[in-house]
Amino acid sequence: MKKSVLSAIVLLSAVIVFGASDPMKATSAKALNLQEVASTIEYPTATNEGGIEGTVMMEIEIDAQGNVSEKTALSYPCTRLKEVVEAAVADLKFEPARDAFGDAMASTLKIPFQFELKID
Repeated sequence: MKKSVLSAIVLLSAVIVFGASDPMKATSAKALNLQEVASTIEYPTATNEGGIEGTVMMEIEIDAQGNVSEKTALSYPCTRLKEVVEAAVADLKFEPARDAFGDAMASTLKIPFQFELKID
């Protein structure tokens, strides 16, 4: 196995609020720099050489200003992958969720970070 890469990162779901196109419904928070932050995450060498891959599922609490206020790894294949994702998630910035009146509010999102070994 050669160099490993961080695979697709997908915003899964808003736990507290759900996005909608109707202006009178609440909207979920939107990550503004997810791809940028994800591109900085490096697969730890020991984890890569050990053949460990999988998904780190993060639950992220976002305050009304769009900043990460809390982060929790809900599941992860190994501690090293969890640690690199936790460090990177602190740099995420969000457009905050909005209530039905358009006021910014705190919310919670779950975001998976998937690590896959690539064979060249």
